[in-house]
Amino acid sequence: MGKKKRRQILAAYTALMLLLAWPAIAVRDEDARLLDLLRLVEKTPVEEKALENIHMKDDILYCTGPGRAARENNRAAELMTQGKYEDAASVLESALAEGDALFFPFRYNLATCYTHMMDLKRAMLNFQKAKYVVPEFSKTYLQIGYILQRWDRDSEAIESFREALRKNTKELETFILIGEVYFRRNQLEMAQKYYDTVLRIDGRYPNALLGRAKIYFRRGQYVKALVMLKSIDTSLPYDKAYHYYFAESDFKLRDYRGAAEHYEILLGHRNDRFFLTNSPALIRHKLEISRRMSTRD
Repeated sequence: MGKKKRRQILAAYTALMLLLAWPAIAVRDEDARLLDLLRLVEKTPVEEKALENIHMKDDILYCTGPGRAARENNRAAELMTQGKYEDAASVLESALAEGDALFFPFRYNLATCYTHMMDLKRAMLNFQKAKYVVPEFSKTYLQIGYILQRWDRDSEAIESFREALRKNTKELETFILIGEVYFRRNQLEMAQKYYDTVLRIDGRYPNALLGRAKIYFRRGQYVKALVMLKSIDTSLPYDKAYHYYFAESDFKLRDYRGAAEHYEILLGHRNDRFFLTNSPALIRHKLEISRRMSTRD
């Protein structure tokens, strides 16, 4: 056998060994990244700087201070809660044009409006501007990561989620959102590592329990999924996808009344981010099927 042939065989063998080893290498790399995030959490908690006279509810910023800017912002916020995102965006655009370009709630809420209006380019532009106005606000980085994920730019999305944790070491939603990236890829073991990390920090964290329930559901373990879902305290902030997985699990187990109940609750949150990527018409269809099936019981 000639030297050239031997070199070709050796190169092919080396490439094969690297290919076979790649999944294990990737897992080790991701485990290392997870440990890096945990080290941030284990540090003395660093609260993000308080935004004077500003508070958040359901991803919308409200102002409690006096003044025209606060009034205009809250008027837009009320429109947002009613699902009138185009009207809210118009109010915020006008306020920004009147010289309040550095008023953080305007930028953040306008970006949120554009997200719900499915204009993700404008949403990203305004979240980026909001980030420059108040760079320490962790939620902005979560929003930017969400848009990057919608664009299938998962690596950049994960880095943005990590940046949120660097800004606020109590931002546990970082772990959930990175777990969601892996859940979407059907890398369930890696997703579970992120959900379980949160549960070791806070055993009652709703979205971490939901993540575990989703993994059970994906694996066809519907009873275990329901047990996990029933353990979630919905008096705390929670992802409304909870109702979808509750309904789907009930339906799989032929509890059609339970399924109908949760589909109906989910439709009551029509303005939730869940419906940016899921059809309300499909959920209504599932509701009607569940109702019809429940009358046969």
